[in-house]
Amino acid sequence: MTNFIYFYGLLLLFFNINDARKPNDPLQGTNSICADVCTSSEAHVELDLSQPRIYREHEYVQIKLFQTGSGPCREPALLEIPLDTIGKHGIIKFDLDFGPVLHNFSIDIGFNDENNKTIRSVNVVNQQVSIEYHSDDENKTDIYEQSVTLLEPGESLSIFISNDWIFIDNEQRKQQTMRVDFNQSNSFLFNQYSSVKYLSIGLNRNINGKQTGIGLCLANITFIECYTDQQSALDIDVNNKTFEQYDLENITWISHLTYLDPNADIRECTAQGVVRLTFDPYGSRRIARFDLTMGSQIQGFTFNIGDSPTNNGYGGDGGTTSNSAEIHSNDNRFYVWANTKICGDTLLLKIDYNVIEPYDNITILISNERIELTNHRSYHQILNSPYLYALAKQNVTCNCFDSVCYPGVQPDNDVYFGINRVIGGTYRPGIGVCNAYVNWIQCKKIEVSPRIKPEPIVTTTTTTTTTEVTTVKVEETTINSSIELIDVTTRTLEHANEMIMTTEFPSLKIMTEESNQTHQDYSSSTSVSIPSTMVYFEEITTEQEITSTESMFDYMKINQANNEEQTNFTIASENINEEETSTVSVSSNRYRLFHLLANLSQDITMENTTSESILNDFNSTIIENDITTTTTTTTVLDSSASSTPCTLENLLANFVYHEYPLDKHKFIFCDSEGKMNIIACSPNYIWSQSEQSCILPN
Repeated sequence: MTNFIYFYGLLLLFFNINDARKPNDPLQGTNSICADVCTSSEAHVELDLSQPRIYREHEYVQIKLFQTGSGPCREPALLEIPLDTIGKHGIIKFDLDFGPVLHNFSIDIGFNDENNKTIRSVNVVNQQVSIEYHSDDENKTDIYEQSVTLLEPGESLSIFISNDWIFIDNEQRKQQTMRVDFNQSNSFLFNQYSSVKYLSIGLNRNINGKQTGIGLCLANITFIECYTDQQSALDIDVNNKTFEQYDLENITWISHLTYLDPNADIRECTAQGVVRLTFDPYGSRRIARFDLTMGSQIQGFTFNIGDSPTNNGYGGDGGTTSNSAEIHSNDNRFYVWANTKICGDTLLLKIDYNVIEPYDNITILISNERIELTNHRSYHQILNSPYLYALAKQNVTCNCFDSVCYPGVQPDNDVYFGINRVIGGTYRPGIGVCNAYVNWIQCKKIEVSPRIKPEPIVTTTTTTTTTEVTTVKVEETTINSSIELIDVTTRTLEHANEMIMTTEFPSLKIMTEESNQTHQDYSSSTSVSIPSTMVYFEEITTEQEITSTESMFDYMKINQANNEEQTNFTIASENINEEETSTVSVSSNRYRLFHLLANLSQDITMENTTSESILNDFNSTIIENDITTTTTTTTVLDSSASSTPCTLENLLANFVYHEYPLDKHKFIFCDSEGKMNIIACSPNYIWSQSEQSCILPN
């Protein structure tokens, strides 16, 4: 009875091993190569979150834009992608460009359950990139991966999401990547226990909309999908010298299966042959998959896959073509050789040991300038190089080691597969490949919609001015002047240099020449960071009376000096009592056209000076009428504005977000240089210091 159980176990193991040799799902494990090879050159969806604006849309995506007027890289959006449009082996690629300030949720991708609890998500919160996975039927976190070094302000990310693989790549820093692999039981998109029908994407907000964010400027979405036939294009039984071929057009036998010495004793897995595969670089047939099952004995050159019909191992090809890259085994070693265009000291790109062992299952994926090999044990290697397979009609050029320029040789899209031998001949044989399955992994073409070309957004703001009386304490300030309506036309520039933007255009006070100069000594100065806005002042056509005691701009970016004696708000906290009486002589109400270009990258320090000095700076006024202005002011500044939270201790502790005591709808962000930036929340949101976020009030 014991012997029967033992032999039954061996028999069951034998059948399981043989079943595993041919993949049940030919697309399993092909996410990396599909993402590399099958990505469309143009995105299917293109969004600009500065306007916000849709440049390209697609039927797969339902887009809801929320035009809040919050400013560049702050506009929120919510996207939904029906899962039934993706396909089980579909991949979604997000290309994301971030601005100079990252705060709270700039992107949130995933699912929430009926209680709005996150069950699967990929998100960027501040500068932390996270992947989180919860089982639908268990109240625990199965997978949680995070990185605080993957993203810096102003950089870009590419996020690939599929059913069994998530990959995140920083395009500026190629060594910075993040990868999480799933399996059949904990797939990301499709789950047998899930009732979720849509993948949700929050841009500059989280999915449920309870929290907003700052930082995402551009978002492009590309859909990638591979497909294949369940039946392999070519099934080879090396032991019995038989094969079944289903693709007769693109696969050709160069040397049919035979034995090296027909008169010698026939041993297991020793038959040899050579096959040619023809790729289609501009169609769907761009990836070839080779699944090899090894026998009990591994010896010599068990496989050789090369770009030249005369590849013979160790980088040689008999001088046939410069497109001669190849890979091959020798005993348990795995070699990768470049083509002769590399012009280096050696053609050897890689050699690894103990890769091929008895009874191994080897999977090899070949495409243009790329190889991938795994033994499904501990070895998985991906190589990309312009000196690998030339399968996109690359030119045939001179060999770097001699003067042969291959006259009459035309570029092709062929790859040759040698079984238990090198491609070029039988003089380098091998023993070990028992079965070989060759199949095409094909790229599905998903149509890209034409790019939408909306008209440029030009906003015209008319400043309406009225006569006002401002009371400060018990004294009055009255200014009567003859000035005309100013038409301000603004056009928002690109988001790249934007940091602070408001929905209102800041008020601008223009002062004219003073006939009786009164010298004033203001002890305060204000450092003003001006948004990237082009301002045009047109000719005046009407007359209005105005009263203004506003500052030149509503938002200020305050610089912190290296020594502690200077504070970010340099306006003195003590009371400033000033009396000013001046007679202004105006000889003309006709202003010349002038331009003011203000850029965020410049910090302009403005002293409170006499009206004459400001006039000289603008140099744009012609005097005509006489107006007498009498001003008596008393200004009291809030002492809370005299302190700064951007201390060295707070920066070292990464405590960079603080409440703004003068306005609950704004908050303070301390950048890496210790500069303090006052940033407004989205409309209707207020700052919560406990949650470190702008939130909707209760």
